[in-house]
Amino acid sequence: MVLLKASHVVCKPGLILSPGAIRIRGNTIVEVATSLEALEGEKVLEVGNSIIFPGFINSHCHLEYTLLKDKLSASKGAFVDWLQTIIRFKKTLSVIDYLKAHSMGIDLLLKSAITCVLDVVSMPEIFLFESPYPLRVFSFLELIDVNRSYWTDEKLAGSLLFFSNQSSSTAIGLSPHSPYTASPELYALSKRWCFQKNGLLMTHVAESYEEYEMFTQKKGGLFDFISRIEPRSARFKKSTPLRYLAENELLTKNAFLVHLNYLDETDWDWFKKNSWNVVYCPKSHAFFGHDPFPLRQLLSRGVNVVLGTDSLASNDSLDMRKEIQKAQQAFPEISIVDWWKMVTVNPAKALGLQGKLGEISVGAYADLVAIPFNSSSDPLEALLYEQKEPSIVIINGKVVRSTEAL
Repeated sequence: MVLLKASHVVCKPGLILSPGAIRIRGNTIVEVATSLEALEGEKVLEVGNSIIFPGFINSHCHLEYTLLKDKLSASKGAFVDWLQTIIRFKKTLSVIDYLKAHSMGIDLLLKSAITCVLDVVSMPEIFLFESPYPLRVFSFLELIDVNRSYWTDEKLAGSLLFFSNQSSSTAIGLSPHSPYTASPELYALSKRWCFQKNGLLMTHVAESYEEYEMFTQKKGGLFDFISRIEPRSARFKKSTPLRYLAENELLTKNAFLVHLNYLDETDWDWFKKNSWNVVYCPKSHAFFGHDPFPLRQLLSRGVNVVLGTDSLASNDSLDMRKEIQKAQQAFPEISIVDWWKMVTVNPAKALGLQGKLGEISVGAYADLVAIPFNSSSDPLEALLYEQKEPSIVIINGKVVRSTEAL
C-alpha cells in the first residue's frame, strides 16, 4: 500500500481537504482524510506544499498527428484545404513516424496533468509494435469507407490486435469518422458492435460550416471534394449533419459527438431522446475561426459537455488547462467549477465510470497528480491558471512520472 500526503487534496469540486491524505491499495483509493497514520510496511509519499488532484481527462485527441505541430494553418472557410493537406501529409508517414508521434503526444499529456485520453487511431498497425501505455487510454479505431484504401496484412493484423488487447488501463471503441466519410452501413455496423460488446462510439459531427452546407444545401467545397471521390454522397437527402445521423438511427444513445459547431433549431429535439456526450475543443474551434460554439444552449438542456484538445494539426498544445482558458474567453460567465467538471467528472460519466475516474474518493482508481502549490489563491484556480508541471503522476496506482525523490 501507498500513503500520499499533501497540503491540499482536491477530491472534487466543493470538497478540498487541507491538509489531505490518500491511501492506495493496488490501483484503487481505499481511504481519504485530512490525516492518516502510516501502516506498518506502508510506503509514504509526502509532497508537502502541493495539490493532489484527479488527473484531467482529454476527451478527444489524435495522438498520431503530434508530428504536425505548427505545420498547418487554417481560417474560416478553409476547412477543405486543411483536410486535403492532412491527407497528403499522412501519405508520407510510416508506422515508425506514427509510433514516434504517439510517444511524443503521451509525454505532452503527462506533462500537462492528463492521466486519461480518448484517442482516435487511424493506423492500427501501431498496435503491432506499441508497448503498454503509461497512461489510461481509450482507443477509438477510426473507420472511413470513402476512397477505400487497400488493407495490408499489417493493417489487418493490427486491427485484430486492437480488438483483443485490453487491460485494466485501456479500453476500445469505434469512431466512424464523420457523416461525409463513413457510409450509413458503416455507422450501422459500428453501432451494432457497440451494442454487442458494450463499446463506445465517437464521431465528428458538424465540425465545419462546409460540412453543414454540404448536408443542408448539397453544395460547397466539401460537397464538391467528397463527390469527386464518393459518388454515393449525392444520394443523401437535405438535412443537417446531426439530423441525418439521428433520423437514420446511426448513433448509440451515449455516443461522443465531437465538435458539433453548427446546429439549427431542428437538431435540438434529438437531445431529448438521447444521452449524447458533446466534445467541445475550444482551441481547435478558434483555429478554424468557427461561429460561436453553442455551449450555453447545450448546458441549458442538460447535455453532458466534455472538453478535448483535438490534435496538434489544429492546436499548439495538448493541455486541458489551456483549453479552459481559451473557452473562458468566449464564455466568461461559466464558473471554474463547471469547467473543472468538463475535464474530470463529466467525461467519467460519459465513459460510464462515475466514481471511478475524475475524482478522489474511496473506490476510485488511483489516477492522481501532484503539483507544487505555494500561494494563497484558490487551489482550483491555481491548478487551471498557473499551469505548472506535475511533480508526481500516478496512474492505475503506479507512479509513471516523478521529479520527487521516491
